[in-house]
Amino acid sequence: MTTTKIRPNKDNFENDTKPPLPSSINTLTILTFIGSGIAFLYIVFMPALNKLMMGFMEKATESGDDLSASKLAEIERGKTLIELTQANIVPIMAIGLISVILCVVGAIWMRKLKKDGYWLYIAGELLPVIGNFIFLGTEQFTGIISIVMGVGVPLLFIGLYSMQLKFLSR
Repeated sequence: MTTTKIRPNKDNFENDTKPPLPSSINTLTILTFIGSGIAFLYIVFMPALNKLMMGFMEKATESGDDLSASKLAEIERGKTLIELTQANIVPIMAIGLISVILCVVGAIWMRKLKKDGYWLYIAGELLPVIGNFIFLGTEQFTGIISIVMGVGVPLLFIGLYSMQLKFLSR
């Protein structure tokens, strides 16, 4: 007796397959994973980085170099921010870690084309903006770079992900 092997035909599985991942969502989620990894490292090493930066600022003010009034004011604002961050280090780090987790889980769910992932991601992006504002106030915005990184980049990614909502379901 001969046995015949039945080869699956791709037409048989057409209804069972999930839609392909759009390249835009693929790219955004990969960037989210990279950014979340960098944010995680920054959060973990935040106490050491704060100590290092405080040392640099102390050396700059004590070096005897002629610093302009604007440079001295900028250094003082930086010191104030680091002292305020150190005073609230535990809640700031907790907010940061929760935010990273929300962004990563949201990105994973969006790779599975789940709309709930979008909302998790939004929460993960907005939580540190709101949380840091509660603990640091406007002191966290010491320059244009801190404004762009703290508010601009999250809003940019929220906008980019919002344009991909049409691909998300469930």
